[in-house]
Amino acid sequence: MQALTGLTANQLREWSHRRGLIPPDIEARGPGRPALYGWQTVLLLRLAVVLRARFHIELQAHKNLLHALRELLSGVPFPALRGCVLVLRAMEHGELLPETMLGLGEADSLILRLDPHLDILEARFAPQDQGGQLPLFRAVRVR
Repeated sequence: MQALTGLTANQLREWSHRRGLIPPDIEARGPGRPALYGWQTVLLLRLAVVLRARFHIELQAHKNLLHALRELLSGVPFPALRGCVLVLRAMEHGELLPETMLGLGEADSLILRLDPHLDILEARFAPQDQGGQLPLFRAVRVR
């Protein structure tokens, strides 16, 4: 998971469980049954890392936005996100837009390009015959 999100196992637990910023899709069910994260959740975790690292945004203050972004990404097919950007309007709500149709409007906006993140997810978890959808995968693998 660290290679996909840039978060250590401890940071992932902190963000997902202790702070409840971006919870797993399926909660852990005891030893040997780790939490599972779908590709949309991993994408959101990657975007949250960018917001924190590059823009110094305090994620806890924007917990509601992160939950709204999760709903925004929910049910969107992986291929449909190609060529799109996530536009955060005044850090209050987000929109998925084709990169060619950026309409910034009146509100200040932060634009996050999705393709570099999708490339990493696709390379690591490319679907074999799942109709363009990626499966859930383990959050933390202990060796």
